[in-house]
Amino acid sequence: MINAKMMYIRPGNLLREFVIESNRQIVTNTGRVANSHSGDGTETLKGCLAEASDEDRTNHSQKDHIVTHTIVQPGNPKAKRTDKLVCGERAFYIVDIDDVGALGISTIYYAEERRDLK
Repeated sequence: MINAKMMYIRPGNLLREFVIESNRQIVTNTGRVANSHSGDGTETLKGCLAEASDEDRTNHSQKDHIVTHTIVQPGNPKAKRTDKLVCGERAFYIVDIDDVGALGISTIYYAEERRDLK
């Protein structure tokens, strides 16, 4: 039997490690509610990063967040919607999650690359 994982391995498209930073709401000193992402680097996932297709942008984007990338992770989902994934200097805001087939085989994260979330 041919290993199906070998089909997706191309230069620059190998598995990368992403740090998961959970979203929590805080109240600022002006009384407004703001989102704050925090994580100590112990929660991680390994996934394959790719640019989102036009179909992904159309089907999974939200009013304020446009899907720019997809991250495919083997196994059950480890991150939740509105979490932030950090890989090196890049940060990704999770817009939508698809647990393919609900069997725990793989998970697709639809994410927006953010330059303001460092």
